[in-house]
Amino acid sequence: MLKKTLLTVLTFVSLITSAQKVSLYKQFYGSFDYTMMGNTMNVNPNGDPYSCEILTSSSATLNIREDQEVVAAYLYWSGNGTEKEADLNVLLNGTQVQSQRTNYMYLDVDKQFAYFSAFSDVTQIIQKDRSGEYILSELDLTKHIKRYCGGNYVGWAVVVVYKDHAIKDNLVGIYDGFESLDENNPAINILLDGFRITNTANSKIAFLAWEGDANLSLGEELKINDLVVSNALNPPNNAFNGTNTFSGSTEMWNMDLDQYDLSNFVNVDDTSLDFKITTAADVVFINTIVLSVYSVFPDATLLINNFKNYCNTRIIDLDFTVANHAGNHPLKKHTPIAFYIENELVAVSETSEEIGIGQEANYNIRINVPQKYPYRFELVGVVDDDGTGEGSVYEIDEENNSFNLPIDLTLNCPIQKGLSGNSDGMNDSFDLSIYGPNELKIYNRYGQQVFAYGKGYTNQWRGFDNQGRELPTGTYFYMFSTNFEVITGYIYMIREIK
Repeated sequence: MLKKTLLTVLTFVSLITSAQKVSLYKQFYGSFDYTMMGNTMNVNPNGDPYSCEILTSSSATLNIREDQEVVAAYLYWSGNGTEKEADLNVLLNGTQVQSQRTNYMYLDVDKQFAYFSAFSDVTQIIQKDRSGEYILSELDLTKHIKRYCGGNYVGWAVVVVYKDHAIKDNLVGIYDGFESLDENNPAINILLDGFRITNTANSKIAFLAWEGDANLSLGEELKINDLVVSNALNPPNNAFNGTNTFSGSTEMWNMDLDQYDLSNFVNVDDTSLDFKITTAADVVFINTIVLSVYSVFPDATLLINNFKNYCNTRIIDLDFTVANHAGNHPLKKHTPIAFYIENELVAVSETSEEIGIGQEANYNIRINVPQKYPYRFELVGVVDDDGTGEGSVYEIDEENNSFNLPIDLTLNCPIQKGLSGNSDGMNDSFDLSIYGPNELKIYNRYGQQVFAYGKGYTNQWRGFDNQGRELPTGTYFYMFSTNFEVITGYIYMIREIK
């Protein structure tokens, strides 16, 4: 519960002024499962006379069997603090860890009050130390925590993904970000689809959340497919109440590490899961969500078969194939496709049909290449990409969605060999606009330079020298440079006899 002064600020300023929406970070498909550990550094819940007191270290226990192979581990820590106050360097079991991704959420327009969340990949540490006690230390917010008294929190958690060969066809999906709920922003909704549940056993979901209070429960619900989810530690009307399913603790002050069994909330052949979190009073920060379900998935791949360019234009036509060769579930209709040049979105498309297991579909698209790009570039096509880098389909392999193809807009487009200079609208000028030369030089048959032009040349040479005098009929030699090469050749100019 935020103290009165901070609540006053929240009345006028939306809490999410620099938040990061919770979205898919990483997924593992096959013989995988997960566990979590973590702890608060608050000594008491907010509202207690001593709630401002915090620690700089705390411990948690990880239990991994010898036959379970740790494949990934991600550390999250969070607390009160602006960019100047946040502690982004901590120790995990004595090993220095620095934040690799940091999010901030401000309470006021002047950015004097904020919350932060930090992330680091700690796979090597967990692989080395495996089971046992872990200590997170040197997370020190004590110098400024009194400014946040009554709304203060600090804590940490680790998501550990491991391989267990007794498990088959299981998805572990990790979502993260830094998103808040409060009375002004009372709901977060996440829809997952593109898969098919094959077995409801071991279906589960876990949440890492901050600032939840056991004594605030108005309108607080977690729903899966419109059904309220709860367990022994988390009542139906108080999901975020300072508890830890993995350790059984009910004293995770202002922090939740909750896991829910979904076996009774999903059905075989379900192809979507709709998660909705609501609150009407308590301020809650959602940092991480982990989903685990037995399922089958598509595996979308994209291949650009060929392209056609149109000489002296910046238009290309692409023929490409979207396939689902390795999938064990159909790829849904309207799966998005994006095309990029140097990470800039230049075109979008989508599948117009469902693509079955082991099947593929052919498509084409016309792309107008922006003028700022040179005549040679690399085009990147990505299936299951909405144009922002985000996908909408769970897949067996999320790393094989893209295809890179070198493009040359001058391919099969010979440079003109003739110049008329008669202003009839045909071959009146030496057009090199598609090349964007850095420099052009024209020589007569005696090797004398008769015309030169620097950067910005398009089609300025029309058979005159640099003094504007007509040049006679004859063969002329050119040399121009681009960012890629120096090109030489000849052109024949014909002057009409007057």
